[in-house]
Amino acid sequence: MAFASRSLRVTCLALLVALCGACRQRPPTPPSKPPVDPGGPNAATGFDNLSNGVVTDATHREDLAAFDDVEQIADGLGPLYNAQSCRECHQHPVSGGPSQVTELRVGHNGPGGRFVNPDIPIGRGTTVVNDRTLVNDRAICPNAQFPDSEIQERVPDGERIRTTRISLNLLGDGFVEAVDDTTLERIGRAQCRRTNGKICGQALRVPIVEAPGATRVGRFGWKNQHASLLSFSGDA
Repeated sequence: MAFASRSLRVTCLALLVALCGACRQRPPTPPSKPPVDPGGPNAATGFDNLSNGVVTDATHREDLAAFDDVEQIADGLGPLYNAQSCRECHQHPVSGGPSQVTELRVGHNGPGGRFVNPDIPIGRGTTVVNDRTLVNDRAICPNAQFPDSEIQERVPDGERIRTTRISLNLLGDGFVEAVDDTTLERIGRAQCRRTNGKICGQALRVPIVEAPGATRVGRFGWKNQHASLLSFSGDA
């Protein structure tokens, strides 16, 4: 028994020495980072609400004031809307960033299982908002001027597909708008080659709302349904 006890102590001591030796070993050297191209553009180092240099700081402050401005009915707010200013949905950590605010999108499956945009009646059925998935949270009526007008959007029972989409980050979208269509198409083809067809970016051409008849590769919105910031903001 004594021999067994001494043998056990020796074994434990040897194991402890081995473990301590392993503890003293240096951790593996992390892989080196790829070199940074000194000629490339530098990312912003913080959210300072200053211009990135494309426009003057004075112009940037004017644009920021418009983004933060709270609109009223006299300014053209409504008749249906989600918020009274852009920053209500885009303000983390600064104006233009994302947020926890969500939008409601609805629709239904049509023949062949294809998604169909809804038609949403308002004004007790007197008017129909056609072919738009967004359901606005607010309306300007009824009010003192139109006490009998009730235009709040409500989801019809037949629109069984319902989901929320969180507000997106807008910082840097001006650069995204400036990207040429061919660049996005080339990136999609390169993805397909590198992944042996597992990931293939799909460039969708969408209408430019403010330029009737013109199309461009979509790049804004949850489904890349808009190609310009003006079209995108009009759908907010």
